[in-house]
Amino acid sequence: MTSAEIIEPLGHHELLLVIVQFTALLFVARTLGEAFRSIGQPAVVGELLAGVMLGPSVLGLVAPSVYEWLFLVSEAQFHLLEVISWLGLIMLLIVTGLETDIDLIINKGRTAVVLSLGGIVVPFATGFALGWVLPAAFIAAPGQRLVFSLFLATAMSISAIPVIAKVLIELDVVRRDIGQLILAAGMVDDTIGWILLATVAGLARTGVFNVGSAVATILSVVAFLGVAFTIGRRFTVDLVRWVDNAFGSDAALLSTLMLLALAAGAITQYMGLEAILGAFVVGVLVGQVKRFDYELRHMFEVVTLSIFAPVFFAIAGLRMDIVALADPTVFGVGVVVFGVACFGKFAGIMGVTPFAGLSRWEGITIGGGMNARGAMEIIVATIGLGAGILTIEMYSIIVAIAIVTSLMAPAIMRWSIPKIEVSADERDRIEREAYRQESFVENLTRVLLPTRGGADTRYAARLLGPLLRDREIELDVLCVSEATEGSGGRISEVATRIRRGLAAWLRPTVRESNTAVAPDSAERIFDAVERQLGEDVREPRRIARERAESVAETILEESSLGYDLLVLGETGAGRTPDEPLFSETVNRVVQEAPCPAMIVSTQSAAVPPADSLERILLPTVGTVSSRYAAELAFAIAASENALVDILHVVERPRFDERFAGEPDLSRQAGIGEQIVEREAALGRRLGASVLTTVTSASSPEAEIVDRAARTDADVIVMGSDVRLLSQRAFLGHRVEHVVRDASCPVAVLSA
Repeated sequence: MTSAEIIEPLGHHELLLVIVQFTALLFVARTLGEAFRSIGQPAVVGELLAGVMLGPSVLGLVAPSVYEWLFLVSEAQFHLLEVISWLGLIMLLIVTGLETDIDLIINKGRTAVVLSLGGIVVPFATGFALGWVLPAAFIAAPGQRLVFSLFLATAMSISAIPVIAKVLIELDVVRRDIGQLILAAGMVDDTIGWILLATVAGLARTGVFNVGSAVATILSVVAFLGVAFTIGRRFTVDLVRWVDNAFGSDAALLSTLMLLALAAGAITQYMGLEAILGAFVVGVLVGQVKRFDYELRHMFEVVTLSIFAPVFFAIAGLRMDIVALADPTVFGVGVVVFGVACFGKFAGIMGVTPFAGLSRWEGITIGGGMNARGAMEIIVATIGLGAGILTIEMYSIIVAIAIVTSLMAPAIMRWSIPKIEVSADERDRIEREAYRQESFVENLTRVLLPTRGGADTRYAARLLGPLLRDREIELDVLCVSEATEGSGGRISEVATRIRRGLAAWLRPTVRESNTAVAPDSAERIFDAVERQLGEDVREPRRIARERAESVAETILEESSLGYDLLVLGETGAGRTPDEPLFSETVNRVVQEAPCPAMIVSTQSAAVPPADSLERILLPTVGTVSSRYAAELAFAIAASENALVDILHVVERPRFDERFAGEPDLSRQAGIGEQIVEREAALGRRLGASVLTTVTSASSPEAEIVDRAARTDADVIVMGSDVRLLSQRAFLGHRVEHVVRDASCPVAVLSA
């Protein structure tokens, strides 16, 4: 390669200028954004005004020399800033896609579709008609009036989901029926809007409008969406799952999301569509993957909305010419466009409200919400300017409409929402959704089951089968084997110790009660465990690991990779009270596990057949661990058509602790009744058959064991908190007694 072929690095002044531009735009945008947020207005309005403040309208008048040095630069220099702006735009569309709830749209069904059609058809028609009669001076390419009219129609049809969602959250009505309808209709509206935008922008790039180019563009959109929501959907799910399994880090998942969006954006850009369509679709697809949970979405959203999106909005405002809006002709056209935009949305929504079975106040609320254009309108305007469809005057008008309608929406919705009554069905649904958000079982995504093939872990798999059935929960089965010869020997061991740090090097190797298995027996063990899961459960992932320092260390290393539940099998029967209940491996894993752990103990080597789970005994004391254990029991029972026997035992004072006569336990019994009734209500809601009992006994643990024997319970499920005692995991005297003496298997969940 000759010196002439080597790309010269970015010059010192060019790099300095882009850094200063980025700093100034981000600082002013975030400052004004927070200022507007503090007075109850969308932050995007302040971020747009930041560009106006730094543009020719303000900074250009107040300090023209500063403005000229900062922003009156060459096209190549300004394009550097535009690259950052486009990254912000792509990330913003990913966030919008992540917030698009396909299940919500499906659940709202006909009503959402009727509302969205009203909210897009009428504005599209009025916007198209307006574009057809506007003066030619407002069209960048007068010969493409049809394309301009289609573009203006699309701009009038779009809504701003982020602004709508923000207002609904602030008013605490986002989970109400009206909030769900607005979001569902807005999502359908925007999805159609983005497809229209990609189509119109693709037509604009051809330079002419003809039937052939229009059909080609539409077919390109349909083909991309068809592949994305079939092959692409499966690929996205598998890729996210693989990355989570292989790396188990938030950084890896966020990188995967961004890479997918950039790749899809490159594909749609290559097809003559917009990169934002690819980014939006990837956001929708990834948003449906349970592994990409709320925390990850929030993390990506924070980075986007705090750094990259504000710069995009500020640059959009930077292009806005306030002086041009002061021109009587431009101002008059702006007022007309604003009036048509508001009329189209309200007329469309109010016109279909009776067909959707909604009241007048509901129609006003939905119309007010969907009339907000916000960030989405800015994106449309930016693409129109870049595609040569809009003049700077028309661009400024559309940006001004985005600002004004975003300011209007909160005021309209705050006024109309309190006039909409909450129905009983709506209240029940809100309570169910609140439970799902806080539920232990409903938020399980990954479960780890270490096994040596014993009866305990096989019975643990038997319990997990009904829990995993019909749920998007991944089960990983881990088998720890002895290191094979030639796997590294002493050198590998020393390297492993150095990697784990000085603390691991100094820790003495403890005796393992649960030893590793022979390397050639792993497949047989996996097969035995999987047979207990049942036929309707997705095949688990098999993980074979060679023992590191210890079996416990190996299990803990694997459990740190993003699991929600760790299930351990351990025999506690036959041990005397003087002996530790669990092996050193289980003791250490339970104490140091980064997630809740469930210990399953059987009393014999015989695992019950698949159809033997008919009765579950659930002792409860009302703690968080008891509630989590109850959720597990109810989920299993609902899947197996089993009965859950909910038991609360009030402890009676022993004979030598009484002063005189029988003690009054009515208050404790009343509390017990409240506890079991609360659990029973949850069980019925989850579809389980329940039986409640409150009794008293001088030894609650003996009563639990005795009741399990009397009622022929198949398994006891109970919760307990781990307490440290003599360097072992102590679950309490009551739990340990039950595990040792019960005649049936026992599952203890430590939350």
